[in-house]
Amino acid sequence: MNKRATRNMIKLLGSALLLLGISFTYDIPAAKANYFTDLYNGLQSFSELPGEVNKLQESYQQTAEELQKTKDELGQTKDQLDQSLQQMTTYQAQNAALQEQNRQLSQVVDELKNDRTARENYYNRIKVTVITGLALILGYFLLIRLLRFTMRHRSRRSDRLR
Repeated sequence: MNKRATRNMIKLLGSALLLLGISFTYDIPAAKANYFTDLYNGLQSFSELPGEVNKLQESYQQTAEELQKTKDELGQTKDQLDQSLQQMTTYQAQNAALQEQNRQLSQVVDELKNDRTARENYYNRIKVTVITGLALILGYFLLIRLLRFTMRHRSRRSDRLR
């Protein structure tokens, strides 16, 4: 044979040996040809399906109940929020009315204070006028007495001198 053909044969033989060596190094699982075991396992998993369906239905019912409870709680929370908002608007209206009433009362108190101050000023003026009038009358009588006394005293002197 020629060299070329032997070289190709060596390559082919080396490749075959390499594939054979690789196939022995990897574990290939053995095929099971037991039809009865497969059929039994299939029937067993099929018979377990209703139980799993029941579990799924129970889980669905629980989830639906929890969702309904959550919806009910949200509805109650919304109602409470609405009531709180209504109370807040009521309180705001009452607060505005009370502020207006407070402002009016403050005006009335200020007017009463001003009236009292004016009345006190008026009474003080009357007092001052009465006291001044009495002081003038008393002063007039005292001045007249003093003048009479001095005139008598002078007239007695002048009578003595004559």
